[in-house]
Amino acid sequence: MLKDDIISDKLQQFVSGDSIQRQSMKTSLADFILSSGETSKAAKWIVSYIESLCHYKYDKGVYTQMNNPELIADLLEVAYESLSRDADLQPYVTPIARLLYIDKEERDTLDSERYVQYRTAAMLDELFSLNVSLPPEVVELMLSDYYRKDIPTKEFICSIWWRLAERGINISNHISSLVINVDNHESSTLTNNSILALCACIRRGFFNTPIPDSNLTYHVWLWRMTTSCVGKLKKRYEEPSRSVAVGCLLETARIYPEAQALILECMDKWGIAEPKRPRSDFQRDLKELFSRCENHPGINCLPENYVITKKGIMSRSISKS
Repeated sequence: MLKDDIISDKLQQFVSGDSIQRQSMKTSLADFILSSGETSKAAKWIVSYIESLCHYKYDKGVYTQMNNPELIADLLEVAYESLSRDADLQPYVTPIARLLYIDKEERDTLDSERYVQYRTAAMLDELFSLNVSLPPEVVELMLSDYYRKDIPTKEFICSIWWRLAERGINISNHISSLVINVDNHESSTLTNNSILALCACIRRGFFNTPIPDSNLTYHVWLWRMTTSCVGKLKKRYEEPSRSVAVGCLLETARIYPEAQALILECMDKWGIAEPKRPRSDFQRDLKELFSRCENHPGINCLPENYVITKKGIMSRSISKS
């Protein structure tokens, strides 16, 4: 039997099995695909089969319905585990990206469909890390704004946005969502991925992007991002969060001098002291942040109707009452 036929035969056996049988076959099937060196052929088969289970809405570029989402999720797991840097993974990119969005109300989405979206986000994050090329349709889908309540899926999506920004793709329309993620701190991973994406936006100048239908730019979110990141320097947060936060603040202070005074004021009010004898990388970065901000230009990006207090940020009317 030809190698192509063996791959197809094994995949056909997999999709023909029930859920329990598929669970027992996943690892061995992924290992076989990797060892055979036929990841690209497996990708075309898997994508074709998944597409046969979905109803596609051409005007929106998304799927409206999934038949057997449990099977789709199992195929995505096999696909993920059989990814190879040396293979042509391009066949996966567009069809898998379409799975991330289902044209249904959140309340009508099944748990099994949400799991497909989670597996899709994990797959896309890995594909993007392997530097696959991104067709315009995929970029447009990734820049679309869809509500998500599932935290693990949001973690991967924010990592995807970070990878897009690092490639120079303007994700400024997600800046507000990323800042809110940092504020809410629903999980350390979500916070860290959001800060990494925001830091890439700082470096790429995306905060200077005009807001659609407005005379403003996304620079209006700079103070919120700055205060959110300073808040993550507090000792109650885990070291990885504190490290990515201080790194983002260093970039912010370098590129936007108007944030320096605000950074110092927040650190002073919130009990974040300058390390005298820094030992860790975080402490050395924190000391550098103090040094970078100490000669600030005397301007402040905090809006006039807000004030920094020991309890946080308040409007001036509330702070006076």
